[in-house]
Amino acid sequence: MRKRFAFNSGNLRAVRLGIIIGALVSVAAGLTYIIVLHEPGSAFYLFAALAFLGGSLLAGTVTVLKTQENRLKAFLVSSGAVFGVAFIMFVVTYAVIPQYARTNVQLPAFCDGFDGTFNPPSHLAYGLPGRGTGILLVSDTESAVVAMIDGDHPPFPGSVFLVNRNDNKILLGMGFKDDVISAAIDGGIVYIFNDKLGYLIDAHTGEFQEHFLIIDNYGGLSQSDRPFISRASDGHWYMETAAVISSWNIDGTVKSRPHLTFNGIALGCFISGNTREVTRL
Repeated sequence: MRKRFAFNSGNLRAVRLGIIIGALVSVAAGLTYIIVLHEPGSAFYLFAALAFLGGSLLAGTVTVLKTQENRLKAFLVSSGAVFGVAFIMFVVTYAVIPQYARTNVQLPAFCDGFDGTFNPPSHLAYGLPGRGTGILLVSDTESAVVAMIDGDHPPFPGSVFLVNRNDNKILLGMGFKDDVISAAIDGGIVYIFNDKLGYLIDAHTGEFQEHFLIIDNYGGLSQSDRPFISRASDGHWYMETAAVISSWNIDGTVKSRPHLTFNGIALGCFISGNTREVTRL
């Protein structure tokens, strides 16, 4: 039985040729999407089809045309190998490489929590209707993300509000058990993290994005400046201020590896992602 389905040297050459040609097509599709087109979300599925299916089918077709026996097995081997190559490319591009694209800020010793008061400095203060003054985490022309912290009760529970800046209406409120909060706005999407747990929200409606897959590298608050490589503590706290977050939504839209800059609050301090400045709250 083994001999019956074994490949002869001619079939092996055909399989190798099919794999090489199919893999080149898959790699070319991926590089075109990432390098030439700069990853438009609207074109993701087209180029994913070319990389996963186009390359695999071409590999199998080339192999079948060059073989005289065991054609089905040869087709499955070559097409399956190219599909595996495309999958590895996807994992490396979206899950592995972003782990090395990290930016964090070391927190000074004065970031040791709140002293029982919550009085944001004037340049960070944002008045919320009926709720008092909070900390402006991040904003654009239409939206603002504002945090309020309970400075009396460790671990200092925090609340985050998404505000429409045109009418100062609160679109969404979220409560967290501590003050480790960060936020960014990009392309109409608000990204809010409580430490390492993230939420994607429509900036215009306050509704949570319905997605079937999210891949992110956000590390939140950590005792290592290289949390992906080593989690050993060096005696300092670090707050992540950048992230690469890819999302695939059920409505068909895709955000392919946007590089985001986060402002955050942690241990009684505000951390600016753009300037890396740390302000005691």
